[in-house]
Amino acid sequence: MVKNTWFQVGLRALECLIAGIFGLIILERCNQGGTAAAYQWLVQSPRLAVLEVIILILLYGLFRIFFRRPLLPFAIYGAAIYFLGTANYYKIFYRSEPLIPYDAFNLPAAASIADNMHFSFDAGLVFNLLFFLFCLLLVWFIQKKLYQLLPVKLVWRVAVIFCIVTPFFGYFNKIPHLQALGAEDIRYNQFRNYRVNGFTVSMLMNLSDSGVDIPAEYGAAALQAARRELQDAEAPAPLGHPDKKPHIIVFQMEAYGDPRIIDPRIEYPKDPFTPLAPHSSEIQFFDTVTSTIGGGTANTEYEVLTGYNMYFCPPGVTPFIRYVNKPKPSLARDLADLGYRTVGMHPHVGSFYNRSIVYPNLGFQRFVTQEEFEDPRYVGYYISDEDYSKKIIELYEEEKEKGPLFLFTVSIQNHGPYSYPESHRPYPVRLKDGLALDEVQVQELETYGANIWDSSVALASLMDYFSQVDEPVLFLVYGDHQASWSWAKDASGNAEQDLKKYITKSFFWANYPLEDSGRSMISASGLSPEILRRAGLELPLYDKGIALQFQDILAYNVAVKVENDGAVDYVSSERLDKYHMIQYDRMFGKNYLGRVR
Repeated sequence: MVKNTWFQVGLRALECLIAGIFGLIILERCNQGGTAAAYQWLVQSPRLAVLEVIILILLYGLFRIFFRRPLLPFAIYGAAIYFLGTANYYKIFYRSEPLIPYDAFNLPAAASIADNMHFSFDAGLVFNLLFFLFCLLLVWFIQKKLYQLLPVKLVWRVAVIFCIVTPFFGYFNKIPHLQALGAEDIRYNQFRNYRVNGFTVSMLMNLSDSGVDIPAEYGAAALQAARRELQDAEAPAPLGHPDKKPHIIVFQMEAYGDPRIIDPRIEYPKDPFTPLAPHSSEIQFFDTVTSTIGGGTANTEYEVLTGYNMYFCPPGVTPFIRYVNKPKPSLARDLADLGYRTVGMHPHVGSFYNRSIVYPNLGFQRFVTQEEFEDPRYVGYYISDEDYSKKIIELYEEEKEKGPLFLFTVSIQNHGPYSYPESHRPYPVRLKDGLALDEVQVQELETYGANIWDSSVALASLMDYFSQVDEPVLFLVYGDHQASWSWAKDASGNAEQDLKKYITKSFFWANYPLEDSGRSMISASGLSPEILRRAGLELPLYDKGIALQFQDILAYNVAVKVENDGAVDYVSSERLDKYHMIQYDRMFGKNYLGRVR
């Protein structure tokens, strides 16, 4: 009897081991990029591989304890692992970033664009499915031929649950403990984080922070001191002097960037920015450093509209979904206080990234979605930049009599991926100095180049139009993120190269004279005071603080920082945490600073 009991205990241990190894193989094949890459990671990081198996066994055991027989729980667990691995594979493929816990809040946004994606069931996913079925068959054989129920009392089940929960939630979810076991805290670069630490450990590291950290010295006294310091500081000088409050139009252009920044061996014989040339003498070009690559458009919107840098948010969070569920301060609300009519526009569904709720909460008096576009022209899967620009003129004509207009717009034509045959658009591309790209990768560059040309044409046509109006008008144009490039996923290794992946094309233009700030680069979170300066408007105390912050540092984001002398390095809390106080106060604190202009 004792021998049989220990045999049954051993079968259960074997079942858990199968679950752990199965999870490791499925998740890392999808995460690392295939069997060979997963094997190489396992050889290079055996401690992390063993840690991943242990964590998966604990997870499975916590679920398994509620079932008497193994087949059903293993089937549910296996299906969940297969789904997670596959979702991670597709997210890396389409957006060059891995699956993150907070993606659960992005499911409505993902569902709204799923019809535009091609989910091919390739050989790797077939292998994973066959391996899942093999393991399921093995567990079925154990249950059918060898398995016997044990008379386990409730007290023992509770004890087992305690023994599982304690190490899992009391130890493995703390980053210092994971670091002690060999993990690296590199969450500022999630793609590298998952490749180095593995899928399961990286997911746990991302779950360790669920909220925005309160600055250590935050409180009324600290903000009063910050207020006095800001009031005494000299405000940055205006860079525009219109004769009255100008209309302000912000263009957040979908993936408006340049792959040549990442790899100069790429050439466009027909430069896609050429349509801007007639206005080049009036344009102030610079680079915007965003906090996202290949997706996460709403995070750049959040940075621009609130001045809150994504560096201070938990990794992987989408503030539009998590934080803007009630009225919040913003650039739109500040301009509304100055008499501006505030309108947001995005030619897609209003539910995308929760915008139909977020925009009113950020102080926009009107939000325009694709439903207000009459019979628009589509390029690929999305409303064209041509129709987007026509809608901007239409909104200006509708709203201009209601006061100076703040129109914040987000385009969509250039949304990737760029490799689908049916969305392919020919455009001249030349590769030099031995750069070898396959046919699909060249097609990406062609389609992207054609879309950027369209964006530049649309922007030039708007400048033509607004050059002729009698009212002063200010433009800000920037890209929401660099595109997701299949050939650039592994182009990393140093901070300078990583910075290039976050740079988007940007410029200011006005139909009245603008002074040049001399800045070649700025974070998306630092754009609001730059808008106000060129509009000739007095900076609220908060924007003054943001402007002074970017006199101290050229740019920073979730991954890198750029000093004023051009030196680039990875972010560090010692260098950046001092900037958090007033940002936290405005968006998450008691808004002490916002009570005084």
